[in-house]
Amino acid sequence: MLYLVSYDELSDGVRKIKISKDEFMKIYLELLREGRSEYNGETIVFTDSLVNKNLDLENIKELTSAINKSIMREKITEDQIIDKLVKMIDEIDKFINFVTLKKVESETLIKYSDKIDPGATKLFQELEENLLNYRDKLDSMLKAYVERNAPNTSSLIGHKVTARLISLSGGIKEIAMSSSSAIQILGAEKAFFRFKKGKGTPPKHGVIYEIPDIYKAPRKLAGKIARVYANGIVKAARADLAGIKSDIPKRTKEKIEKIKREFR
Repeated sequence: MLYLVSYDELSDGVRKIKISKDEFMKIYLELLREGRSEYNGETIVFTDSLVNKNLDLENIKELTSAINKSIMREKITEDQIIDKLVKMIDEIDKFINFVTLKKVESETLIKYSDKIDPGATKLFQELEENLLNYRDKLDSMLKAYVERNAPNTSSLIGHKVTARLISLSGGIKEIAMSSSSAIQILGAEKAFFRFKKGKGTPPKHGVIYEIPDIYKAPRKLAGKIARVYANGIVKAARADLAGIKSDIPKRTKEKIEKIKREFR
C-alpha cells in the first residue's frame, strides 16, 4: 500500500516514488471522492504527513487552482454552459435595447434643446458598440460549444435554435429522449396550457419557429414544416448523443424542400 505524503511523492515507508503534478491532481481528487486511489496497480491512501509537511506556498496555490478548475469542469456540464450563455445573451440583448432607446432619446433631446450635452449621445453609442462586440464574442463561444456537443442538430437548425432547445429542455440527452411533438411546441407551453383550458388554438410550434424555413413559410405550411423539423431534431439529437455523424440533417432538409415544391 502506498501513501500520498506530499504534492510530488508517494511512499510505503521504504520506497519513495516521485509523481508529476497531473498525477498528484488525479490521485488527490480520487482520494477526496472515494478515500482511495491507485498508482501502477497499487492502492494509495491519505496520510496526515501531507498536511503536516511544510509545502511551498506557491505550489499549494497553483495546485489548489488547478484542482478547483478540474472540479468545476466535472460539476458544470457543457449543456449547463450553453444554458448560461443563452441566458447571458438574452440579458445583454435587453440591455442593448435599453441603451439604444436612451441613445435615440438623447439624440432627440439634443435636437430640440441646447442645454443637453452632445457628448451624451456619443457615450450611449460607445456603450452600445461595446455591448454588441461583447455579445458577438459570447455568440461565437456559444456556437463553438453547440457545434462540438450537438454537431448533427446544429447542422440541421443552426447553433442558435439548438442552443435554445438545449436551454429549455435541459440538455441534448433530454432532446434525444423527447417525442417530436414535445420538441415541436417546446417554448410554447403557456399557449399549450391555455388551449388545454379551452382558450385559443393549439400551438403549431414553439422556439423552432425561429428556423427560417418555418417563420418564412405560408401560414398553412408552417405547421407541416415544423412537424418535419421536430422529427429531424429528435433523430439528430440521438445521433449526437451516440457520438456519430448522421445524414439526418441532409435528409430532413430534402423533405422540407420537397414540401415547399409541392406547395408551389
